[in-house]
Amino acid sequence: MGEKTEIYDVLGIKPYGEIALKVTEASLEGAKAFLGVVCMPCLEELGYLIKDRVRYWRLCNILKMLEKAKGRMDFDGQELNLCANARVGISIMECCSEVDDDELQNLWAGLFVSSCTLDGKDDSNMNFVDLLRRMSSVEAKILDYACRNCQKQLYPNKLIVANDITIPLGELMKVAGTSDIYRLDSEMDHMRSIELLSSDMFFGGGFNADDEMLDANITPSPLALNLYYKTHCIGKSPIEFWGDSLLPIEDKTNK
Repeated sequence: MGEKTEIYDVLGIKPYGEIALKVTEASLEGAKAFLGVVCMPCLEELGYLIKDRVRYWRLCNILKMLEKAKGRMDFDGQELNLCANARVGISIMECCSEVDDDELQNLWAGLFVSSCTLDGKDDSNMNFVDLLRRMSSVEAKILDYACRNCQKQLYPNKLIVANDITIPLGELMKVAGTSDIYRLDSEMDHMRSIELLSSDMFFGGGFNADDEMLDANITPSPLALNLYYKTHCIGKSPIEFWGDSLLPIEDKTNK
C-alpha cells in the first residue's frame, strides 16, 4: 500500500475498514494531489474530519466540492500555477462539509476556485464565505435565476447595478423547486435581510402583500452580483464576465 497507507493514516480513515477505503480511494487520491498543490493546510484539515460517522459524511461533501473545483481550474500542462489562501480555503471546506445539495456545492466549488491566486495571499472571499454559509438551496436557485436573467447597468465609474426584475409566482415556484408560498416569502425576506435582494423602500425584494398575483421582485443587489461573479468566474473582470448583459450608462460629467 505504501503511499496510500500514509494518505489514509493522515486522514484517519483506516478504522472504517476496506469498504470505506474502496469507496473513497479515488476521491481521496484526487483531493490529496489537488490540495497538495493549491493549499497544504487544507489537506491537513481533512485529517480532523474522520473521527466519527458524521465527520465521514462531512468529508464526502468536501471531496465532492474539491472534485468540482478541480474541474474548473486551468492547468499549464500538469502544473497548477494558483494557490488558495489557507484561511479562506479551510473556511470553505468547513462550511461546505455540511452541505450535500448539488446547487450549493457548485457555489462552494466556484468560491474555492476564485479564492486561488498567484501568491495565495488574497483573503477577500471571506466575506462571501459568510454569505454563502447562510444561504439555503432555495435561495441559491433564486439567486442564480435573478443574476442570470436581470439586465445590468454599467456606470461610467465601472460599478455594476442590476435593473429591477420580477417573476410570476408560478415561475418562481418552478425556479425554487417549492410551491410553498410561505417558505418562498421567508426565503426572500432572508435574502433581503442579508442584502442579497434589493431593499429599496418602495420596490424591495420579495412579495408585495397588496399584489393579488404575488409577482415577486427578485432584483439582486450589487453584493449578490458580486457573490454570483465570485462563484462562477476565474480569470476575468466583472465587466468581461457579464459581457452582453451590461447596458452602459452615458457619462454626463463631460457635458
